[in-house]
Amino acid sequence: MKLRLLAAVVAAVLIVPGIAGCSTANKGGETTCKEYRAMSGSDQTEVIRKYLTNQGKDPSNGEISLNKLSASAYCATAGKDTDPIRKIQG
Repeated sequence: MKLRLLAAVVAAVLIVPGIAGCSTANKGGETTCKEYRAMSGSDQTEVIRKYLTNQGKDPSNGEISLNKLSASAYCATAGKDTDPIRKIQG
């Protein structure tokens, strides 16, 4: 009985962090407007950094800030909840 309980506890400890991590996966430019708006500022920064890096850029802090502003403006105006933020490039 104790062995089963121990096995269940170990399994929970190993599985729960993996599940929690899935919901905050950084999808870069594939992040939807709905997901982007729900993120903290630091998470938005990391999403934009990944988006720009995936485009082959080595983004400066200024470029990241400008793209964060663009993504926020796009998602607040023309973007739908399901639109990916990569659409900020027009």
